[in-house]
Amino acid sequence: MRYFFRFSAVLAFAFLYVGAGTQENQLTEGIQPGNLAPEVNLQGIDTVGKDYVLLQFWAAYNPQSRVENTQMHNVIAQLKSGKIALVSISMDEDPAVFKGVLKTDHLDESTQWNEPEGRDSQLFKRYRLKNGFENWLMDANGVIVAKNIRPSEIRKMFGS
Repeated sequence: MRYFFRFSAVLAFAFLYVGAGTQENQLTEGIQPGNLAPEVNLQGIDTVGKDYVLLQFWAAYNPQSRVENTQMHNVIAQLKSGKIALVSISMDEDPAVFKGVLKTDHLDESTQWNEPEGRDSQLFKRYRLKNGFENWLMDANGVIVAKNIRPSEIRKMFGS
């Protein structure tokens, strides 16, 4: 009986140890906090050395998303911590409209990209975007830590 108890205790510990060690492997791709964010492939993207990435979608035809993009861009540009990178993607199908907005809104081109396929793009589908655009805050491992975060929250989290 004494050996059975020891064996059971060892077996239970091993089960817990293996279960705890595989939590990272259990992460699934999705768009909710705790999920691995769907992959985004952009040329010229530089998030090296950043602890967090804010992925934001917007379009010139959606005034609210355009305003939020400009506000987020300005807040992140003013931060002194350097811990967060902005990756902002316009879903405008006309590249001329995208470039015009960058100029009008005084946006840094190094944080802005255009997806000319717009609503037909894989990004639009993978992130399940609709008329109202959203944003995702991800850690350095690509795990979503927050969704639809506001500029004031970014200021509180990353302000110096």
